[in-house]
Amino acid sequence: MSMISRLALAHMKLIVLLVMATVTPALVHAQGGPMSGSASFQFSSDGYTIAAVKAGSGPAVVIVHGLGGRKEDFGGVISELQASHTVYAFDMLGFGQSARTSPSVGINRQADVVAALMAAENIDRAVIVGNSLGGWVAATFAARHPKKVAKLVLVDVAGLKVTLGGPPPVNFTPDTVEEMQKLLQTVIASSFAHSTEFAAKALADFKAGGEAATIGKLFAGFADPANKDRVLDEILPEIVAPTLVVWGAKDGLFPVVLADVVLAGLKDGRKVIMDDASHFPQIDSPKTFAALIRDFAR
Repeated sequence: MSMISRLALAHMKLIVLLVMATVTPALVHAQGGPMSGSASFQFSSDGYTIAAVKAGSGPAVVIVHGLGGRKEDFGGVISELQASHTVYAFDMLGFGQSARTSPSVGINRQADVVAALMAAENIDRAVIVGNSLGGWVAATFAARHPKKVAKLVLVDVAGLKVTLGGPPPVNFTPDTVEEMQKLLQTVIASSFAHSTEFAAKALADFKAGGEAATIGKLFAGFADPANKDRVLDEILPEIVAPTLVVWGAKDGLFPVVLADVVLAGLKDGRKVIMDDASHFPQIDSPKTFAALIRDFAR
C-alpha cells in the first residue's frame, strides 16, 4: 500500500477538510474576474472530454485549480496575464464542465490531463501553476515531465504529510449559514465572502453541487492498495524546475509556516507570502497574484 493510501485511510477527516475548503472557489468564481478575451475549447485525455479556456499570446502558462474549483476561479489572473502570455486553464477531470465518468480522478490521473492539454496545443514547455490540490497535481507533473516545465508555481499547496492529521479548525461539513460563514472566513481573506448573505448563497450552491461522485472516486483511489499517488514530501526533491512557493499569510487551512516546509524540499525554490490573502490568493488578490507569476515567468 502506498504512503498516500495509508495516510488517507488514517486521516480521512483531512480529505473532508480539503473537499470543503477547495469547493469555495467554485462558489466565488465571479470574484476572480471575467475571462475577457478568452476562448473556450475542449481536448481529450484518454478518451474523456476536458473543458478549457485559452487567452493571450506569448509563452505558455498552464493553471490547475484546486479540488472542487473551476477554471473560472482564475478569471482575474488570466485577464492580467494574457497581454504577456498564452494562458490556459481547464476543469480537472470530474469537475466543472469536464467529463465525470472516468473511473480514476486521482493526482497522477489529473497530471495526465495536464500532459494531454500540452500535447493537444503543441506546447513544448510551460510555466505550470497549481493551487491547493492543483498544486499537488502540478508538482507531480513537474516531477514526471521535467523537460515540459519551464517554471513551477505552487500556491498554498496540498499534499504534505504533516497536514494529514489533527482536528479541523472549523466545521468542514456545514449545515447552517453560520457554519458556512465561519468556514468562508477561514479560507478567504476578502470581506465580500464574509457576509451572511454570501454564506447563504454559498451553502445553497454547495448543497446543489453535483460532484459528490467525483469526490467519492478520489477517496476510493487514495484508499486503493494499488494507488501510486505520492505525498508531496516525496515529490518535491525530484522537481528540477525553478519553483515559486506562494502562500497566503491568512490561510486558515494550511498555516503559512508550511511554505517553509515546501521550500526546504525543493532543489531550486523561492517563496512569496501574500499578506492580504488566505488559501486562494487568486480570489483574494488576482492582480497581485498575476504580477507574481508574470515576474517569475520572465
